[in-house]
Amino acid sequence: MRAHLLRQVASWAILFRRTGFALACYERALRDDPNDTVTLAQRAYLYAQSVSAADQQRAVAEFERLVALKPADADSWFNLGFLYQQQGGHVEAIRAFERAVALRDGLDRAWYGLALSRIATGDDASAIEALKKNVALQPMSPFGFMELARAQFRSQQPEACEKTMRRLKAFDPRNAAVLEDETGIRIGIERWWRN
Repeated sequence: MRAHLLRQVASWAILFRRTGFALACYERALRDDPNDTVTLAQRAYLYAQSVSAADQQRAVAEFERLVALKPADADSWFNLGFLYQQQGGHVEAIRAFERAVALRDGLDRAWYGLALSRIATGDDASAIEALKKNVALQPMSPFGFMELARAQFRSQQPEACEKTMRRLKAFDPRNAAVLEDETGIRIGIERWWRN
């Protein structure tokens, strides 16, 4: 009960941009139960929002602790992968994202993160598979389609790239036009917005 109250107070402190006070509330709650995964997750998320390199490292450590305490928590694995990715640790990010999608196949953002880290390590073939899963789960988000088309183009799959671009054109012609310019593959986009 006390931990719940302290987390509520911390939420209000965050709303009023009193980060230090919120962290103090989390510390107090964790004194009572150092393995309270809800409080650990909230504190880790708060650290992750900071631009400080030290806080980013604290966030990584917190999420590493969380996945040790709750190894079946797909969201914590995703957050850990995202932080690794932001710091350029793509090999570690791939492992974390793979664990996240193994736990929850429908976690579209983890498939996207997995693809980006695979692209960063030069593995377009595996990235394409992850991006196909991402666009199946998020059929109206242009980001997965754009990265899929780019990976297909780099992998010398122009027919697949064109097909992906046409799917994107159906709901986002501006970004499809960006891909037309990048790839040189013409799918007949009217650039009405450039008048």
